[in-house]
Amino acid sequence: MNIGNKIKALRLKASTTQETMAEALGVSSQAISKWENNICAPDISLLPAISEFLGVTIDELFDLSVEQKLHRIENMLDYENELTDEQFRNTEEFLLEIKDTYDDTSTGKMRGRIYTFLGHLYYHRMASDSRYVSMYARKAMRMHPGAKEDQWLLQKSEGAYVCDWNIRQHNSTIEFFKELVKMNPEIGRNYLFLMDNLIADHRTKEAAEYLETYTGLNDSKKVLIPVYEAQIAFAEYRADDGWKKVSEIERKYADNADALFEVAGIYAANARYEEALDRYAKVEAIYKVNHNDHICLDHLHAQALIYEIIGKIEEAIKYVDLQIQFCKDEWNITEGSEIDYLENEKKRLIDKLKLD
Repeated sequence: MNIGNKIKALRLKASTTQETMAEALGVSSQAISKWENNICAPDISLLPAISEFLGVTIDELFDLSVEQKLHRIENMLDYENELTDEQFRNTEEFLLEIKDTYDDTSTGKMRGRIYTFLGHLYYHRMASDSRYVSMYARKAMRMHPGAKEDQWLLQKSEGAYVCDWNIRQHNSTIEFFKELVKMNPEIGRNYLFLMDNLIADHRTKEAAEYLETYTGLNDSKKVLIPVYEAQIAFAEYRADDGWKKVSEIERKYADNADALFEVAGIYAANARYEEALDRYAKVEAIYKVNHNDHICLDHLHAQALIYEIIGKIEEAIKYVDLQIQFCKDEWNITEGSEIDYLENEKKRLIDKLKLD
């Protein structure tokens, strides 16, 4: 059904006349007739008013397939910084409506895909809301810096460090991933997330056991095995052993961007920033040959952070600019939430540079 037929069906369903609709939209009744008879289509600028008058969303004026609607949702979540209440509600309603039937009617698609969309939808709202939590908590703390509740809000919104072990531990996440690897022992990625959280909590004996299992998997990434061995050593306060393992990785994988990226992260995590920057530079050199875009954007981001930490703000700005350029050149992203975030970061750094 094309848009003209859809407008006619919705108008009749609403028991209203062409004349009434024309008056509400500020057009002639002849224009409505031409739309409904498919002589011409309404101007795109009228679509919001038409949908409002007929009591439907703009999407409902078109007969989009489920996959087309999901693609539009995906783009919306990627490009929009914030969703209106109506956008969120309509998207949520559509996803909840199809979640129980999608897997059976969409053969060849990943099972549980709609739950992933729902997770992204709620995360988008959480992330956009957290920016406001952070902003207002910071404003409040500047006005009354001794108030504990504002510090708590800042910690929750930014994931800042908290001294209380019972709050910062990751046991709930760990238990979930333990269950997941037990049910799907052949999938390596889940072992990595599990080990990350175990190591963060210094539960190194368990991490080592899972690393041994991961090592024998068909889809394990061999380059990551010594990386996790080093991280376990650091978590056990065996720094000398950790750095020996790092040196081994650098010798064995001198031309491997993935390995050097992980090594750079270890240097950065130990506040050895100049050495981290040196390794990120090596990653960049390898990237220019192999064109690995995932590593490229990540290492640009890391270098921007490090340069700000060590007080080289102009260099930090340079690497934010490189991230923006990368998004444009490699991903053809010239607007949307990712670019807005980077532009705001650049502005923040420029303001910081002026203050210095």
